[in-house]
Amino acid sequence: MNNQSSLLVLSRKQWAHSLQDHRYPWQLCLAETIPAKSIRQQHYYAMIIVELSWFAQPQFREDFQALLQDSGEAAKVMFYADQAVSSAELIELVNQFSPIHILKVDDTGPTLGQQIQRYWPTQTQSHQQWLEQQLAATVAQFRAHFFDYTALSDQQLSEKVISALYSFFQDNDEDHLCRTYSANHILTQEGQANRFLWFIAKGEVVLRKQQDQQSLEVARMKAGSLVGGMSFVTGELAFTSAITTMKTAVIKLDKATFAKVLDSSNQLLPLFTNLLLRHFNRRLQKSIQTKLTLQTTLSSLDSAHQQLIEKEKMAVLGQLIAGVAHELNNPVAAIIRGSDTIAKQLPQVLKHQLSAPQEQLGQQLLEAAFTLTPMSTSEIRQRSKQACQLFGNPIAARKAVSIGLDRPDLRQQYLDCCDDEQDPLIDALSRYHQIGNFLRNIQVCASRIAELVKGLKHYAGQDPEQPVLADINDGIAETLVILENRLRGFDVECHYGILPVYRCHPIALQQVWTNLIANALDAMGTRGKLSITSRYVEASPSYISVEIEDNGPGISPKLIKKIFELNFTTKREGNFGLGIGLTVCQQIVAQHLGRIEVESELGHYTRFTITLPLNQQ
Repeated sequence: MNNQSSLLVLSRKQWAHSLQDHRYPWQLCLAETIPAKSIRQQHYYAMIIVELSWFAQPQFREDFQALLQDSGEAAKVMFYADQAVSSAELIELVNQFSPIHILKVDDTGPTLGQQIQRYWPTQTQSHQQWLEQQLAATVAQFRAHFFDYTALSDQQLSEKVISALYSFFQDNDEDHLCRTYSANHILTQEGQANRFLWFIAKGEVVLRKQQDQQSLEVARMKAGSLVGGMSFVTGELAFTSAITTMKTAVIKLDKATFAKVLDSSNQLLPLFTNLLLRHFNRRLQKSIQTKLTLQTTLSSLDSAHQQLIEKEKMAVLGQLIAGVAHELNNPVAAIIRGSDTIAKQLPQVLKHQLSAPQEQLGQQLLEAAFTLTPMSTSEIRQRSKQACQLFGNPIAARKAVSIGLDRPDLRQQYLDCCDDEQDPLIDALSRYHQIGNFLRNIQVCASRIAELVKGLKHYAGQDPEQPVLADINDGIAETLVILENRLRGFDVECHYGILPVYRCHPIALQQVWTNLIANALDAMGTRGKLSITSRYVEASPSYISVEIEDNGPGISPKLIKKIFELNFTTKREGNFGLGIGLTVCQQIVAQHLGRIEVESELGHYTRFTITLPLNQQ
């Protein structure tokens, strides 16, 4: 290309030759026809002057468009009005070619050079500067038109784009890009490359996505919508499949055609930009709205899940209360009996006059009663026979042996403080022993009551929001305490391993142990063997394993697949039997990133294994 910019004058008249006499910084090219492409490539046309009479020839306009494209639309256009021009023709020329000036007949004299130099780049301006100037002008024009469409609705903007596209393809659609498809035609395929941007002119397209072997509907796109915009712009694989639901008219654009469409008019670029931005904005708004709706739904589900757990907990708690109330009745009755006995014996002790050694021996018997191991009746009979000579008669010997006076450490002390009347002394010392024994019973029963209340209160309580460090063995032991009334008649074996403290929700896990143990007891009926084993397994990752096994009738392979389903139960009416126990157990264990598994053999056993990883986040 020549370093100097060229002036091209397309004229068949003599007026243009007068420019040869002027010395301007251009190479003048006079032509009666459009130069061939090979010639155009040798010249950089900074300005083109065209006689209007040429535009009477339709083929000339097509050649002129090609000329402008080869010039990169950088060339400035002037028209020479060598004939009368109507206002309609003038408006068409201005809209189509954006001329900088229209020369009149009077301008072809001395003023012609002045008019040209007025719009000509300066002599010092380089080719690169010229291009940058033209680019800046184009950007300014684009910027000026960018906000022209903000007042339009989505439908109006889409209609303008579709109308512009149909105008572009009118008499110029050799590749049949304006198409009409019948229903169930696939435009984009999920997971596959998409090379086209689809404009829906009429009809409807549904977007579907595959999820868990199901085809889910994502959205329905009506007339005026864009399909495949994201994958077309980014080059990523199609996120959804787009399928027509009815007879649908579309405009199908690949990137090359899309570029040609934008090059056809400066106004199309802001028009398309507005449409694409609106399209992506609507998708973003819908995505945000979907996310907000999903968060609300998840919050509702979480609340429903907590209510489900509480419902199951209260159902189990209701069953436990009767057993715990019965369990509390025994220690309360023992405390009442013991307090009544102490109330009767204490005045007798205070009233009866004993010597200092005898009173000291009585206090020792009272203290010893706290740690005295109960004896069987056969042992009492055997020891009474041996002590009969020491205490004078069988009745006195039996009383003395029952309170431990025949023990080597107390026997000599008794002999040292004994007088002629042994029976009254043994009766007095027996009262000290009874008071100590009943005080011990009261202490044991009170501890038992406190243990039951603590377990029941813990079970009915609430876990903190954040997990805490707890001992899994303690949780299992507390569960056995509140189920003790139901465990009578069953052989219970506990094999507690040495476990590290575990960060968890201990009350929730206690509900798991309660449900599984209660299920095992229900399955075995009135008697059977229950085995509970906990162990620490050092592996990668390390974990705690808890096994709860019963020797009940087992679970059939047909039912074992359903036991974790919601509302499924095989229990008789009156038992726990809400059908949510194992579902809740599975959810609680999953909350701790663990798993619960079941093995069973009909007629032999059922074993639940709970695995809790130690390095859960």
